[in-house]
Amino acid sequence: MTFRYSFMWTWLNLAIALAMAFFMYDGLHPEWWGWLLFSPMFIYMAYETVRKAMYSLTVEGDLITVRVFKSLQYPVSGISAVNVWTAKGRRIAVIAFADGRRFNFPSMLKDFDELVRLLRTKANLPEPD
Repeated sequence: MTFRYSFMWTWLNLAIALAMAFFMYDGLHPEWWGWLLFSPMFIYMAYETVRKAMYSLTVEGDLITVRVFKSLQYPVSGISAVNVWTAKGRRIAVIAFADGRRFNFPSMLKDFDELVRLLRTKANLPEPD
């Protein structure tokens, strides 16, 4: 199964980046240095849009494959814990492996709870209290 960000988040990031550029130009008509000060935020918003559009987490057989700009694979059989924490008002799942590695994913992924249950089931871990 493959899990991704909702396209709503991708389009929302793109809309915010374009709105920021439009309102900056329309309202202020900044000089070149004004655009230079503004550009890091616009570039960051564009980067986040592309990252969210490309992100996928696939659970297939005994492998978890995480793809963003490069592909990383983790063995499901090596999972020692699946924890869901609340941070900054959102939930985040932290997957710990027996060899000490960790990776995490946010609750903004579609079917977040289903993904957590799937990983716990495949790793034969008990449900939390």
